[in-house]
Amino acid sequence: MFRKPEIFIGLHYLRITRKGFISFLASFAIAGVFIGVATLIIVIGIMSGFHSELRKRILGLTPHILITRFYDQPVESLSSIEEKLKNVKEIANYAPYIYTKGMIKKDIYTDGVVIKGIPSDGGVKGKELEKMIVMGEFDLDTGNVLLGTDLAAKLRVLPGDTISLYSALNAVETPFGMTLISRKLIVAGIFDAGLYDYNTSFVLANLADVADLTGFEVAVSGIEADVKDPAKAPYVARELTGVLSYPFRVTTWIDMNRSLFSALKLEKLAMFIVLILIVIVASFGIVATLSMLVKDKTREIGVLRSLGVTKRGIQRIFLFVGILIGNLGAILGALFGIAAGELIERLHLINLPPGVYFIDRLPVLIQAEDVVTILLSAFLIVLIASFYPAKKAASLPPSQAIRYE
Repeated sequence: MFRKPEIFIGLHYLRITRKGFISFLASFAIAGVFIGVATLIIVIGIMSGFHSELRKRILGLTPHILITRFYDQPVESLSSIEEKLKNVKEIANYAPYIYTKGMIKKDIYTDGVVIKGIPSDGGVKGKELEKMIVMGEFDLDTGNVLLGTDLAAKLRVLPGDTISLYSALNAVETPFGMTLISRKLIVAGIFDAGLYDYNTSFVLANLADVADLTGFEVAVSGIEADVKDPAKAPYVARELTGVLSYPFRVTTWIDMNRSLFSALKLEKLAMFIVLILIVIVASFGIVATLSMLVKDKTREIGVLRSLGVTKRGIQRIFLFVGILIGNLGAILGALFGIAAGELIERLHLINLPPGVYFIDRLPVLIQAEDVVTILLSAFLIVLIASFYPAKKAASLPPSQAIRYE
């Protein structure tokens, strides 16, 4: 695109100017693009990291697919459903579960909770759950429960303590009114799921204990399943919907968190649009720098034209200078943004209140496609900003340019 003489003259113009004034302006133009690109990469990296970390933690205890009945009616025909699940190749694991809201009590401390009954091996999330245990042990045999860290702290509970669970699904009418059925269970372990909602409100118990507590005899709330690739959950759900007839419905983890991920995606796009304005504003510095350079080098432009340099050649010289200024700022900004993002991620420099942001630290994920998109956007803006001053320099008549003082 650029010839060697044009590159040489462009570098000369950028480096050697009267009293160094143009070089001073060029440094500010470079700094403007540098700040814009670095800010873009860090902020978009934070948005991508937040999305990725939240997705990872949600999938920690959330099954990829839930099979339930409409109106949350109990599911009774387990064997027929399980036979159909065996024929779906993408399904890696499945297990029944019972889900209910209730209350937990330890001495004078009480709290509302979500009670989930799962098989003793932990169901589809057994391996992940075992890794989350921070106190006690992973034991979901009959008579044991697992609590989240924040819930255990509220109740002043430690592994080995006894708690009472109450469920609103199974109440007995007495002369004094409705009384909730309760069961005394032992806290076998305390887990940290990495999500505030799970840690503050989830109680995991053996499926048989929860069935006894809720009055379910041969029924369950539904069947949960994990697929080999979580991203393919919607495709598997459509296949299951075709296999399972009414009154069953199939819900994916994406459906359960659609509004949250849609909001994050929209925020990422909005931040990109807002922050790209910084690069656009910085491009005005490139216009000013090239305009001053054209004015300072008017006589030299006339000499070059008289020596046979074409208009297109003059235009390429100043276009090269503008692109060099902008791209230098963009590349340095990208390197700084990537380094700063990796530093924040590796050292966990910024902590977050988990009750507000679901997670306890600020994650950063620098993705190659995001960096490429930002750099290409910056290069395009720089090219457009450099075009007008370069065209103006090429349009100067040689005779007028030589007489200029």
